[in-house]
Order: sequence, then structure tokens, then C-alpha cells
Amino acid sequence: MDTELLKTLVAIVDHGSFQRAAMQTFRTPSAISMQMKRLEEQAGTPLFVKQGREQALTEDGQRLVHYARRILQLQEQALMSLKGPQQGALIQLGCPNDYVANLLPLIMATMEEMAPRLRFRIRTGTSIELRELMDKGEVDLALVTRSPGSDEGLALYQDKGVWVAKKGFDWQANLSPLNLAMYEPGCKFHSSAIDGLQKKGVDYHLYCVTSNLALIESLLVAEKAISAIASVSVNEALEVIESDVLPSLPSIEIAFSRSAAAPEWLTIKWIEEVITKIQS
Repeated sequence: MDTELLKTLVAIVDHGSFQRAAMQTFRTPSAISMQMKRLEEQAGTPLFVKQGREQALTEDGQRLVHYARRILQLQEQALMSLKGPQQGALIQLGCPNDYVANLLPLIMATMEEMAPRLRFRIRTGTSIELRELMDKGEVDLALVTRSPGSDEGLALYQDKGVWVAKKGFDWQANLSPLNLAMYEPGCKFHSSAIDGLQKKGVDYHLYCVTSNLALIESLLVAEKAISAIASVSVNEALEVIESDVLPSLPSIEIAFSRSAAAPEWLTIKWIEEVITKIQS
């Protein structure tokens, strides 16, 4: 089978749609569709089935994706044995703002250990914004949040949302209505928190909405609000709130998502080795 067609198949699965796969591979959606028709002809079986407006994998399609990943990984390993990251290679790395302080330095140190003198260009933003930057070819690899069970990228870490306040702050006595400093509405914690508070009938005031974790932390330390953030983002000045007054927050997975325009040395195998070192 044509490995370029297999790459496109994996790109569709990893990025969730024909549209995003087209952006990632700098092709039109119609070209992606034609590639998948050719692959179906080579495989001799349908690989996709229409579900509403989306295309879902058939059972044969799921099996082929499994083998496609193995074939492409072998190809990558062969390239890595011949090339690998050059001294002083540049990686354009995307990271959500809420992981910059606690998780990003560990990721950078691990990557530099594996590729001495690696240079970084860091782009920050929401997971949605980072996906858009990958689609434009402006980010090689991004750390993104995904729903548990999603096929997007390579899972690094499982986390959950927690309510937080300044250590020792009596938020129930001092915040009436309940002041909130929250991430933008695209954040899963934002929507879950607001929906949960409304269902519980809790009187709240959306004091500040921002994509800047440092600002949220400053407002919490100033005892202006409480917030809902990922547990990995909790720093020494804050404490997790355990209260029946507040709704529970969803679990998330943090994953590496690679752009199709990433340099050849930035292989799935290399990223998996980074993940293994971080998790150990």
C-alpha cells in the first residue's frame, strides 16, 4: 500500500476530520477524499461510513489504522537511524497557558536531554488555538487537552479539574455571590463549572474570564475569586477546595499532537520516548 495514503488515513484519525487532515497536509478536502477512495480500492473494502455529517471508520478501517501506524513507525525508525535530530535543531512547540509553569519546563528538559542543544520556539494559547496554529504549519508539536478515550495525538497525562482558592481563604464567608475567575468558554472546566453551578442553584458572578493563568492566580491570591483549573496547574499559594456546594469537574487527558508539517526527525517514536521519560 502507498505509505502517503496511510499517512493521510492516520492524519484523519489523529486530527478528527477530513477537513483538519486537509489543513495539516496542505491539501484540499476533495483531494483527501480522493486519496481515501484510492486507499479503499487498494484495500478492497470500505474504510469509512457516513454518520450524520461526519465520516466514521468501519471495522476494517479501524484495523487498517492499527497496521498503518505500525508501518509508519517502522519507516520513521529507519529515518531516525539515518538522521535523527541534528545538533541545534529547532522545534516549534505549542503549550496551553495553564501548563506553562508546571509541565512545560519538564517537557523541555526531557527533550533537550534526548536532543542536545535543541532550540525551542514556544507558542501559547488554548488547545483550540494551538490546533489552528498546527493547521497553519506554525507549530510542529502541541500539548493539547482532549476528552478521555479520544484518538487525538499521543496521551501524556491524565488529569482532572479542581476548584481552587488561596490557601486559608474562607471563600464561602467572603464571596457572596460567588466570584469566579475562569478560563475562556472553550475550556471544558468553564462550561462544566457554570452548568453545574446553575443546576445546583448557586448564586455566582463571572468576575473575570481570561486565557492567562497568571492573572487567574493573582486574582485568587488577592482573594477576589475562586477558580476551576487542571490539578497539575495548582501552585503553592493555592489549595484545592473540597465542598458539596461546588459541582464536580470533568477528567481530561493531556496529549501531544503532531503537525503533519513537522520536521522529519520529529517522529512518533521520538515523541513516545519523550512521553516514556516524563512518565518515569
